Amino acid sequence: MDFKDVELWLALYDQKNITKTAQRLYLSQPALTNRIKKVEDEFGTDLLIREHSGIEFTPNGRKFIQHCQILKNDYQALQADLLSTSDEIHGSLTIGVTSIFARFRLPDLLKKYLELNPQVNISVKTGRSWDVYPLLKNQETPVAILREGYAWNDGKQLLADEPLCLANLSKISFDELQQSDYIEYNTDPYLKGQIEHWYNERFSALPPVRMTASNIDTALAFVSAGLGWAILPKIVLKNFKGYVKPLRWQNGKDFTRSTWLCYYENSLRSPAVASFVSFIKENAVLL
Repeated sequence: MDFKDVELWLALYDQKNITKTAQRLYLSQPALTNRIKKVEDEFGTDLLIREHSGIEFTPNGRKFIQHCQILKNDYQALQADLLSTSDEIHGSLTIGVTSIFARFRLPDLLKKYLELNPQVNISVKTGRSWDVYPLLKNQETPVAILREGYAWNDGKQLLADEPLCLANLSKISFDELQQSDYIEYNTDPYLKGQIEHWYNERFSALPPVRMTASNIDTALAFVSAGLGWAILPKIVLKNFKGYVKPLRWQNGKDFTRSTWLCYYENSLRSPAVASFVSFIKENAVLL
């Protein structure tokens, strides 16, 4: 097994399909199948299961992929360390970022970072926090920007506290909420629980749900059309033309949700990772 096999298996894990992986790596399917069998024979275990819809990884296969990712990260750290000088940082960096942060905050930050470090290549993986957290936990990325609600016991830095706001097309009082249509949206269990907790502090029952949106953008579009009210992060309401009221808990504290920079301390041996983490920490005040 060599490093090309590491890249091959990571591509298999990403594509979950023999044909697509072969096309991506410019290999014939028989050649790819032979390389898969060679690695399985080397370790004496089945690593994947071929199914009609694609491939699935065995328990040993999932362990193998985790080690492949570690090997890739170590190689990138080695490459960055040897190529970098005191004046210029080289290397590749993969970061996981929540979709909202990636949309509203990350572009300006990356622009400034790459102006300072033009030789660093960055790959960004986005999704909801529950999508991004496993990427970090499984070491598919050494750095992630996440919303609060996820246990992380390695390196981390608070970046911002984002206000949660009541949003409605026209002005609305708290007393009117139970008689008005509520727009719910799919979010992680932590924020869902926090929203329900805020509401339960004021009312004996949760509001009747008029409709459920698949994401925050759709929920905001529904609110903008006058279909109901929602509780949304302030970050998405910059161009909203309706009524916005930042929320507080009954004890007077602001209802906010934190955003965190999470990373592996040992990944800081990579100059690319270390420079990015340092840059984000220094610029957290701008968020």
